[in-house]
Amino acid sequence: MLSCLNMSHQRFMNFLRGGTPSTANYDPVARVYKNASGIDEIIHLHRCYWAYVDWLEATTDIKFINWVVHCDKNPSEGYTLSHLLMYWLWTDECDRFRAGLPTPNPYPPMGYEGWGN
Repeated sequence: MLSCLNMSHQRFMNFLRGGTPSTANYDPVARVYKNASGIDEIIHLHRCYWAYVDWLEATTDIKFINWVVHCDKNPSEGYTLSHLLMYWLWTDECDRFRAGLPTPNPYPPMGYEGWGN
């Protein structure tokens, strides 16, 4: 997982394009969601994170738009909105894996090291 703080949007995009495995799962993909002000916001994530969003929305009561609005209203210093949402998604999957809850994969997310065990 990307752990650098104080990352500009440009640095985050460079990470998405070249700082991860060179497989189709890690291709950067953009989707548009309404932010807290009701304005279209482009969210950039790796394809595998969008697959996790789709899985969450299909199998749980989580609505990603609510996460977008919450993160937009509650920014975290040093994180772009996309970066913060990526962190939330990664943390959610790690928490589910650690707790033995269903996840879309039988293996932990990349970067998971059993933290919190």
